[in-house]
This record gives sequence, structure tokens and C-alpha cells, in this order.
Amino acid sequence: MLFVLNINFFFFFVFILFFLVGLMFHLYQLSLLLTYNFFFMNSCNFSLIFLLDWLSLMFLSVVFLISGCVFLYSLGYMSGDSYVIRFYFLVFLFVCSMFFLIMMPDLMCLILGWDGLGLVSYCLVIYYQSDVSLSSGYLTLFINRLGDLFLILSICWCMNYGCWHYFYLFTFDNLNIYMIFFLILACLTKSAQFPFSSWLPAAMAAPTPVSSLVHSSTLVTAGVYLIIRFSKFLSSDLIFFLINLSLLTVLLSGFGALYENDLSKIIAFSTMGQLSFMIFSIVMGSHYLGFIHLLIHAIFKSLLFLCSGIFISLLMGSQDIRNMGNLGLQSPLISSCFLISLFSLCGVPFYSGFFSKDLIIELVVLSEINFFYLLIFFFSIYLTLVYSFRLFYFLFICKINFMIFNLIDNKYMKVSCLFLLFMSIIFGSCQFWLLDLCYVNVFDEYYKFLIIFFFIYFFIYFNVFTMLNMNLSSFIVYFLSQMWFLPFFSSTFIVSKFFNKSNFLFSLIDLGWTEYLVFTTIYNLIKNLNMHLDSLHLNSLKMYMLSYLMFIFFILMI
Repeated sequence: MLFVLNINFFFFFVFILFFLVGLMFHLYQLSLLLTYNFFFMNSCNFSLIFLLDWLSLMFLSVVFLISGCVFLYSLGYMSGDSYVIRFYFLVFLFVCSMFFLIMMPDLMCLILGWDGLGLVSYCLVIYYQSDVSLSSGYLTLFINRLGDLFLILSICWCMNYGCWHYFYLFTFDNLNIYMIFFLILACLTKSAQFPFSSWLPAAMAAPTPVSSLVHSSTLVTAGVYLIIRFSKFLSSDLIFFLINLSLLTVLLSGFGALYENDLSKIIAFSTMGQLSFMIFSIVMGSHYLGFIHLLIHAIFKSLLFLCSGIFISLLMGSQDIRNMGNLGLQSPLISSCFLISLFSLCGVPFYSGFFSKDLIIELVVLSEINFFYLLIFFFSIYLTLVYSFRLFYFLFICKINFMIFNLIDNKYMKVSCLFLLFMSIIFGSCQFWLLDLCYVNVFDEYYKFLIIFFFIYFFIYFNVFTMLNMNLSSFIVYFLSQMWFLPFFSSTFIVSKFFNKSNFLFSLIDLGWTEYLVFTTIYNLIKNLNMHLDSLHLNSLKMYMLSYLMFIFFILMI
């Protein structure tokens, strides 16, 4: 416990230090490169480089803040676990991998953190060692390894430019489209965008503190961070590609959260939608606002995960929101933290999420964008409001059904939630005050009524299908609740083919006549040959005669 508390104090100190240094770097437009040369070989310099600018320092400060809160929270949440030391070391390795990913501008060194995030996340997803955790871990590992493949292809293409440092690549006006395309695909797999979205809800099999760390500020935001770094090289074709994929992911996550009953998966769908919201804002040209929203979202989303973990632990492991209810009277402090983070998610005015989300919406309205895309964008905001209200209704308005509320009082869990609550309230306004970001608020009255229009239209739509009692409606509900069948096509549909083929080969070779006819014959042949070689080796006369005949043969040949 003392070791974990020391890590917490260290993380909070590093958060304050990096935040203040990042603020100074932003105000004075500073960047710092720290280089360590290992050796030279054939005029090639093998070095380790750390890039310090306001983007990396601000991002890393938020990572250390949330990591410290997660370590403090885990003292209470994982107190009865038998392998809690392994859990702490895995989380610490996760933070180290994120440090390498953020601070290293070298793609060859960056892949260490990139691959480390995928490997440690797999170890954390299968932490509880059940069949569900194992299948979820395999799906997470498979899709993340696919992203590693795309990143390796992008690194191979960097050989044409003679350097793997991406700050050197920034000196070019444009890069090869294939290299950027592979890099974007790697970012899409890491950030769980369509069609690589199925692993994010499945990764909820990990412990709740891990979900707070992984799905708020580290693993899923790594792809968005790289897109921000390489945003100047996005061509018009790639922008069109990313706009379509981000809007598809927003719709997928919104409908998935609307029909999901698992509390952790609802928050995971919310994270997926917010990541698409960031990518959409980046490709529309407001990448700084997308980065600010990434930082603010990491704070209140981690608070949302930690509060949901307390609810799940108090309800004896039940994650179904239909079994919850009346939580405000039974746990008022944690319920207040949950509601404030939910208000920040919805963009309620003067909470932290409002300051970035509202400006992104206004910049999208003022930009030159297709009206159809604009309608889908506003519809995604409407879906966020709907599933947030549904979550509020089931957790705080409905009466509790049959679950017994187990009162647990742990100060470490409450202190971490209160600290993140304080940051969720002030962090958004502090970002804009301290960074001196000047944006003008312009919002036409026509767009203010779009959310009301969506509400009335879909209220009538669902009522019409209910009255007609059509089978189409039930199919649509099933289609939307199953993530458009993405989990089936990304896991069962693909993996079953390999499993069936491997089962056939196992029956044919290991369990059939092939093993007896082929491998037994080869084994007996090698055994007899080995016996003859041993007899020749042990009999010196035979060896002498054989060597003499070989010597005569070579003489005759010469």
C-alpha cells in the first residue's frame, strides 16, 4: 500500500510539473528535442529522441493525473484480489508504454509504446481468467496486431525518406499517400473506429480501473494523437474517407449505447462516439480543438468509469442497468460525481465538456460541409443526449428491482472520484483561459432547433412502427443492438474458418492413419539408420576400413 501511495504522489507531482511546463511551452511557442546517441555504424546514427512540446506535455500530464487516480482507486477496488501486485505492475507498464508513445517522435521507437499498449491491454483484459475474458482478449489482441501491421508498413515506407523521425517528415510539404493511408488505418484500429469497433465493448471484461485508464486517456486516444500529429498531410481523399468512417462510427456507437443494457459497455460505446467526434473535428480543420476535447474527455470519462465501478461493486458485480435504480438516495456522493461527468458528456453549459464540444459544433456549422453530413453530425449529438437520459432514468429514477445494495465505504475510491470531480468542473474553462485560445461563438438560430426536430421526428417514427407492429422494426432493433453484426464478422465469421480447417487437419494427421503410415515409417527409418551409424562408430575396425576405402577412392579420383 505504501508503494502505491508513493506512486500516486509521484504521478500527481509529474502532472503538475508537466502541465505547467506545457503551458509555458505553449505561451512562448517552444519545442525541445532531447537526443541520446547510442552508436554510429556505416554513417548511420542510432539515437533515442524525446520531443517536448505543448501537445506531448499536456497529453502526458493528463495521463499521469488519471493514472494516479486509478492507482489510488485500485487500493480499494482491488483490495481483496490475490494477484493485486501483478495488476499494479501491468498498469505501471501501461503508463510506461504510453510515455514512449507520446514522447518519442521516432516511428521505430514509437512502435515500442504502440505494441506495448496492445500487449499489456491483452494481459489486463484476460486478468480475471474466464472464458469471456479470454475471448475478449483474443479479439482485442487480434485487432491491435492488425493495427501494428499497418504501422510497420508505414515505417517501411519511411525508408524512402531516409529517416524515421516524424518531426523530420514535417519538413516536407506532402508525403506518399500510401504511407499516410497505412498510418491512418493503424490509428483507426487503435481508436476503435468502423470497421474495427468490435474490440472496444469486448475489452470491458477487464477490471474497472483498467477500463478507466485504457478507454479514456491512453490506448484508444493514441490513434487520435497520431492523427493530430500528421493532420497537415491529410489529402482531400483521406479527409473524405475519415469523415465517412467517423460519422458511421458515431451512428454505430449511438445506437449501440441506446440498445445496450450493460453499464460498462454503454460507457464504452460513448467513448467510441467521442473518439469519432474528435476525428471528425480534426479532419474539418480544428485539430487544436479536437486535442483540447481529447484532454477534457479523458478527465470526465475516467470519472464516469470509476463511478460505474463503484456502482457495480456495491451491487455485487451486477452490470445490468435494469437491476439498478434509486442510486441517488443510496449513494448520493458517487451519484453526484456520476451525474456531473454525464452532464459534461452531454455538453451541458459551463461544465468542462461544454467548452470544447460547443466550439467544435459551431466550427463545423461554419465550415463548408455537405448538409447530409451536417444532419448526421447533429443526429449523433441527439443520440448522445438520448442514451445519457436513458442511463439517468434507469440509474436514478427507476425503483430498485431485486438487487440488494451492499454498503461499502472506502476512502481511497471516494478521494480519487472527488479529485476527478474537481478537475471535471474546472479543467475545461482552465484550458481556454490558460492557453489563451481565442474563438468566436457564432451559432445560427436555425441550427438550434435541429435537436428538437430530431426528437419529434423519431418520436413519431418509433410510434408508427409500434402501432403497425411490423417485423421490420424488431429486425432493426436487433441489427442496431448487435453493432451492425460487426462482432460476428470480426470474430466468429473469420476465426471459425481457421478453427474448422485446423480441426480437420488435426483429425486427419494426429488422429488418423496419416500419423501411423507416414510419421511412424519415418521414425523407424531414422531409428534403424541411427543404429547402423552407432555400430560403425563403436567398431574401430569398421571405421578404419571405411576411412581407408574413402581415402583410396579420393586418390583414384585425383
